[in-house]
Amino acid sequence: MNIIKIKITAFMLSCMFFAMPAHSRTITDMAGRTVSVPDKIERILPYDSKTSILLYPVAFDLMAAKAKLPGTKKYSFIAEEYNAMPQVDINSTEEVLAAAPLVVIAGVYESDGRFESFAKLERLTGIPVVVVDLSVDKLDRTYRFLGNLLGRESKAAVLIQFLDIIYKQTGSLIAENQGGEKRVYYCLGSTGLMTDPAGSKHTEVLDYLQMDNAAKIPVPSGGHATVNIEQILEWNPDYILAAGFRAERNAYQAITSSQRWATVNAVKNQRVYKVPSRPYGWLDHPPSVNRISGVIWLSGIFYRLPADIVKKQITDFYRLFYHYHLSEREYKALFE
Repeated sequence: MNIIKIKITAFMLSCMFFAMPAHSRTITDMAGRTVSVPDKIERILPYDSKTSILLYPVAFDLMAAKAKLPGTKKYSFIAEEYNAMPQVDINSTEEVLAAAPLVVIAGVYESDGRFESFAKLERLTGIPVVVVDLSVDKLDRTYRFLGNLLGRESKAAVLIQFLDIIYKQTGSLIAENQGGEKRVYYCLGSTGLMTDPAGSKHTEVLDYLQMDNAAKIPVPSGGHATVNIEQILEWNPDYILAAGFRAERNAYQAITSSQRWATVNAVKNQRVYKVPSRPYGWLDHPPSVNRISGVIWLSGIFYRLPADIVKKQITDFYRLFYHYHLSEREYKALFE
C-alpha cells in the first residue's frame, strides 16, 4: 500500500471514529429497513438533491451540506442559507466522511427493495442510511417520520398541517369535477418533442391530480422519451405543460407560434402553460416536495381553484418550505 492510500485510509478511519455515536437506537425506516441510529441526531447529510430540498424546511440547521449537482448555480426564491450551504458528492467516500454526518437520509419513490447503493455507502463509511418516502401524496407521513427521527416534531407539525390542507382540498376538487376527462401533454426542453410518458415517475403530479397523460407510449429507463409532431397531433391534448430541461429553455414560444402545432386543442384554446422552475421545477427536477407548488398551481388550471387561493397557498408554501417571502413582483415573475 503506497503512502497516499495509507493517508486516505487513516483519514477515513479517523472520520468514522469521530462520527460513531455513544448511544444508539434501532428504528424501522420508511422502506421497512431496520437501521441503528444515534439517540440524538445532530448532523445529517442528504443522499441526493431531491432529499436535500425535502430536509431543508424541517432540519436546515442539522444539514452538514446539500447534495452536489452538476452545473452548480445559485438558486432564486429560496433563503440565502440554502445557497450558502456547502455541497457534498455522495459518490465520494472522502467527502462524505469529511462532512461527518451521523446519518445519511435518502428519499425514494417506492420501496422496491433495490437498496444496494445505500448498503454499499453504509459499508464504506459506517454511517447509517435512513430511507424516506418521496411520493407526492405521502409527504405528510414523511415529515411526521422525520420529525420523530430528528426530534423536530414541532417544526414538522407546521409542514404537515399545510400539506393536510392541500391534500384535502385536492381530494375535494377531484370529487367535485368527476367526468369530462382531459388529456395533458407534458413536454421538456426547447422543441416540445421530449416528454415523460404515462407511468413515468416524473409525472406523478398528473397521476395524483387524476389527469390523463396523453403520451401513452413505453417508458424509457430514464423516464424521458422523444416523440414526433405526428404523435402529438394524434393525441390532440387539451392542455400542454412546457418545462425547461437542464440548459434548454421551455418550448412555450415554439409551440404557441408554430403552424405545426396550431391545430392541437391546447394551442387553439390557449391552454399551453409554462411550468415554473424557481428554485426547482414545479412538476419534477427534482421530484420532491417542490411538486406541491405544482399541485396547487394545476388545481387552479384543471379544477378552477380560485386565483387568490392559489396565490396565497403558493406564497405560504415558499415561506414554509423555502423560508422565503415572495413579493408581489416575484410571484408574477414565477410565471414569466
